[in-house]
Amino acid sequence: MANVRCLQKVIRIQKFVLPLNAQGCWLATTCTTGTAATFHTLQLQLQQQEHSKLKPASSLRRSYAKDSDKLDEFRAREEQRERERDAAEQKPGKCTPPGADGGTTGAGGEQGKQSAEQAAKQAKVDGIRSRILDAAMLHVPQHGWSKQAIVQGAEECGFPSVVHGMFPEGGFALVSHFNGKCNAELVQCLQKQTDNGQKEVSDPLDFLVQAVRQRLEMIEPYKSQWPQAMALIAQPQNASTALAQVLTLVDDICYYSGDRSVDFGWYTRRIGLATIMKMTELYMLQDSSAGHAQTWEFLKNRMDEAVQLQMALAQTEGMTHTFQRSFNSAFITARNILGLGYGRH
Repeated sequence: MANVRCLQKVIRIQKFVLPLNAQGCWLATTCTTGTAATFHTLQLQLQQQEHSKLKPASSLRRSYAKDSDKLDEFRAREEQRERERDAAEQKPGKCTPPGADGGTTGAGGEQGKQSAEQAAKQAKVDGIRSRILDAAMLHVPQHGWSKQAIVQGAEECGFPSVVHGMFPEGGFALVSHFNGKCNAELVQCLQKQTDNGQKEVSDPLDFLVQAVRQRLEMIEPYKSQWPQAMALIAQPQNASTALAQVLTLVDDICYYSGDRSVDFGWYTRRIGLATIMKMTELYMLQDSSAGHAQTWEFLKNRMDEAVQLQMALAQTEGMTHTFQRSFNSAFITARNILGLGYGRH
């Protein structure tokens, strides 16, 4: 009887201490299994709990990247450019290994079908998210970059207010959506100006200045709320997505300006442009001049200084390599943060 009472006490303690399992049931064993089985189960459960606490860093990275659609787009585009460059370097007439063309048969065909269905479902969800965020942008001046603005946008689209649960990143979902749309709009303009990159730019420096100015002017309607957006961008869980958007944007601007080189200065120019753009963005927030004239003057001066600095360093080979290595290291570090570990030729 003493053993039975002891076993009952252990079971009661389990009910209060142990968590719920996946089905919502208490992780407790029944009395019919005996005292030894109960303590054995308890030991296994405690081991599982300890193991679950020690999640590897890769699990944390996956949770960060779960809502980072822009990060995935940046990775895909960079990898595609790597493949195109590798293909251009291959000798003519080289045979393609069987199956390398992406064709699928048998089990692979079934997997491809499932992938297509999942992609279609995801596209539908993304479409709903985009509609809600577009509508929510109208409420940013009143509610800021917040869940409340998303709730208002959802209700206008005919969805219940609880749909804001589709945006676990909160107000940053609005910021990321806004930046993505503005970046895409700027790229379309640059494509038209350069005939999709085929037309040579007569003044690359002025092209860069005007591109950065055009992008920053898109922030003006939300200037008073933009410090809040910058605070959301600076949060660690949002850094990877925001960084990917910036790197993608400066890469596009440099590309359409005529910068197609693959030398070591590739990193230097892009990091330099991103730095100047962010400096000008901060300057614009405190600029009260008409039409932000002082901001655009500040932008022009910083671009001129960057060119002069590059020319001065070019006269000293040792300093040039040191300067480039510093910027290259910064850019490579940024790429590593994003998980872009492959090498660039």
